[in-house]
Amino acid sequence: MSLGLAEDHIKSNEVELFEYNALLEEESHASCLNERFLEQKIGELEKIGSIRKDLYWLTFARLNELTLLCAGNYADNLEFTAAGDLLVNPRLILVHIRNQIKPVRKKRHSRLTDQFKDIANSRMDFIHWLKKETFLEIRKEPLVPYLYKRLKKSGYMSWAYMCKAEKRMKQIADVIVLLSSLHLPNRHDFHHWLRHTPRSEREFIKSSLCRFNMQTFNSLGQDFYQIIQGARYKGEFLC
Repeated sequence: MSLGLAEDHIKSNEVELFEYNALLEEESHASCLNERFLEQKIGELEKIGSIRKDLYWLTFARLNELTLLCAGNYADNLEFTAAGDLLVNPRLILVHIRNQIKPVRKKRHSRLTDQFKDIANSRMDFIHWLKKETFLEIRKEPLVPYLYKRLKKSGYMSWAYMCKAEKRMKQIADVIVLLSSLHLPNRHDFHHWLRHTPRSEREFIKSSLCRFNMQTFNSLGQDFYQIIQGARYKGEFLC
């Protein structure tokens, strides 16, 4: 939507949110979504702040949609590490060690036993050291649960929308478990395997995939634009 066509209907303190949404639509193509991009866009929105709470949380929900879409695409294409980063693997964990002023950043895709392998001579000694001499702080949650918790806590999103978001979070996790059980090394092997499986099994696998799309993202945007231009309209997503 062109800002010039709508600017007469938008209050000056809402223009930044309007421009943010317009740019988000230009930049958000399924093929270019990744964690770094999503984290950047979340930071930009949080910097703008809740100028208008209803508009802010509709925009926040649009970011949630993009993140679920990205995680679902990763899961469907056997990119389990990338999907897990969005779903369950914290973005930042700090290891606080007794008598050390600064904590140590945990390597995201490494085990603590590997990162601190020189601390102890045996696994049991390492576990004892970890329990007695350290504590772990999750400084940044994975994006999917982070966004979900923020939206739920906001009190602005409808029960139906939150249920739908939670259902898709579970679906992503289920797809990861299902496709991981096939022990296929890559996407090419998956599609080759799929072509040569019995039809009933092939249909079951296909029906279990996420296959998310931009529909809810676009619908949230339509509600945003109607509300920001002064329509007395709440839509299906807000309480």
